[in-house]
Amino acid sequence: MTIDHTKITEDWALKFDKETNDHARVSSAIGYLFFFVPIVMHPESKFARYHCNQGLILAIMLYLGTFMIAEIPKAGAFLSMLWLLFCFVCMIRGIILALKGKAKRIPFFGKLVIVDFDNLYSMDM
Repeated sequence: MTIDHTKITEDWALKFDKETNDHARVSSAIGYLFFFVPIVMHPESKFARYHCNQGLILAIMLYLGTFMIAEIPKAGAFLSMLWLLFCFVCMIRGIILALKGKAKRIPFFGKLVIVDFDNLYSMDM
């Protein structure tokens, strides 16, 4: 059994408009701290909506995961600290990638789509 690592390291930014990527970099990076910032500042940018989605997934992972793992008897405190470290590393990675203009998924959970970055905003309205 082999694992296809290209799915994790695939840069989605190549599928988005480069000009809007450049304008939305900083707000997309802030989106890992406050997930709603990219979609408020750049609603037309697929790049910003992508990072908004990843920031929201990370926030859900952080809060729900920490509380659920902390409920495990005896090992919960240690495992929740490891989970927090994992989420912190994912957040730093996302901020750095957003500032570089890249869009790569969060490990394990990045395939989830909460904010649809393809069809959410239409210029035809």
